[in-house]
Amino acid sequence: MDQLVKLRTQPVSALMQKDFHTIKGSCTVAEAIQLMKKDNQSGLIVEPRNEDDCYGVVTEKDILEKVIDPGEDVHRDPWNTPVFQIMSKPVISINPSLRIKYALRLMKRTNVRRLTVMDHDKVVGVLNMSDVLHAVEELPAHDNNVAL
Repeated sequence: MDQLVKLRTQPVSALMQKDFHTIKGSCTVAEAIQLMKKDNQSGLIVEPRNEDDCYGVVTEKDILEKVIDPGEDVHRDPWNTPVFQIMSKPVISINPSLRIKYALRLMKRTNVRRLTVMDHDKVVGVLNMSDVLHAVEELPAHDNNVAL
């Protein structure tokens, strides 16, 4: 249990993915899918169009809900639909020094699975729920010798 408490009080920078990919909003959804598949990512940061714009994010969920199965009256072609039409914007961002427990609370409250980690208006990483779960899995086995 102490290890779990220690994990929850670590800064986001300890668990965030520093190797993340960005995509231009003008790229197609098909290109986003290819990049996600190639790099085994479930989401991509969408670059701002100019210095007055903000970052966005496109996720597998966005693609499934807004392109693959958007509903009866909506028809989008992944090869012709630009990412900016389906992305979420602005991103929900956090500081790399924020503790993991507060990042998890924010994820729960906003119903997102990933947070963009920013330092001085620059993306420095991404924290996914799966990053936290992998860290928990790596913790030493509890007293009853049951490993996760």
